Amino acid sequence: MLSQNFQKNNERDVLTTESIEKFEEYKKLHSDIPIIGVHSGVFHADEVLASLLIKFHPNYPKSCIIRSRNQEILNKCDIVCDVGGIINPKTLRFDHHMSDFKEVFDEKNEKFKEIKLSSAGLIFKYLGKEILENILKKNDLYEKNKEHINEMITHIYSSFILIIDANDNGINAYPSNIIPKFIDSTNFSNRIARLNPEWYLKDVDVNLRFKQAWDIAEDELNYHIMKYAKGYFLAYDIVENSVKKYLDKQYFVLDQFVPWKKILYDIEKKYNIQGKFLFVVSERESESDDKFSVTTIQKNEGTFEFRKGLPKKWRGLRNEELEKVSGIKDMVFVHSSGFIGFMKNKDAAMKCLEIALKSEE
Repeated sequence: MLSQNFQKNNERDVLTTESIEKFEEYKKLHSDIPIIGVHSGVFHADEVLASLLIKFHPNYPKSCIIRSRNQEILNKCDIVCDVGGIINPKTLRFDHHMSDFKEVFDEKNEKFKEIKLSSAGLIFKYLGKEILENILKKNDLYEKNKEHINEMITHIYSSFILIIDANDNGINAYPSNIIPKFIDSTNFSNRIARLNPEWYLKDVDVNLRFKQAWDIAEDELNYHIMKYAKGYFLAYDIVENSVKKYLDKQYFVLDQFVPWKKILYDIEKKYNIQGKFLFVVSERESESDDKFSVTTIQKNEGTFEFRKGLPKKWRGLRNEELEKVSGIKDMVFVHSSGFIGFMKNKDAAMKCLEIALKSEE
């Protein structure tokens, strides 16, 4: 967790009150640290993350929280997130509920231009660079990533905070006339929401639940930062070098295993070759027989529909039966959906690839 170098979540005081008298007492007890104001009542992913992010800023190594809708209280807070009716980064006011609020993270980015910011996006937009640099410095990761800071900010916003902004502002991920086949109740925003006490529970410490929500948010933030700080850019170079060798093909070969899916979409955009590649051949880190794989590529990031699948007559088959049907020695397994197949060696993988490319399926 990131907190090993910062104020621990369970050490940050949280008070929920609408009483100015209680607030004044609280302020006296915490006169040496900033007070962050968020709204009382049901808490949401955006102000949980916003108030978490602030503790990673170099100017606010320690802080405490007031949960209130009393404007008199909010006016006396050092920072206010998701309440108060004011957006003014200079005075550290970060509300987004005003009817005329339309701010986005980056108007020049096509992906961002229709997603209004929540309090989480606002904090990340205006304080995110200092926060990210401080986290990297505390984890001895700044020097190796300092040339990629702006890229990291875009990636972290795109893969994590944008989703919170969209959910909090009621923006669907797909057209409203499409009825989803299932509802995802396990996403980040829902996991935060579940910490609000159920209606039938009494005497629940909501302030403690808010701290527990910070732990979930910090774990998620840690994943997205470390994903890019420790591995993304190294993996990017490996995938890009492989792709450049196969620009005249409909596939490319990775000679060492790295996560490639997100990276490939970025590289395709860079070279303006979206949709060009149909398969990836990759060596696998496996102690079993499946040392190589041939993997399909999804039509678009975030969907399951692939550009071209492995032959239908292979799907769901294993070992000898698969070898007999495919005519390829050392085949191990092809998934029933046709999105991936496993082989014992590279020679079998390349033969599988050759037939798959010629297949009409």
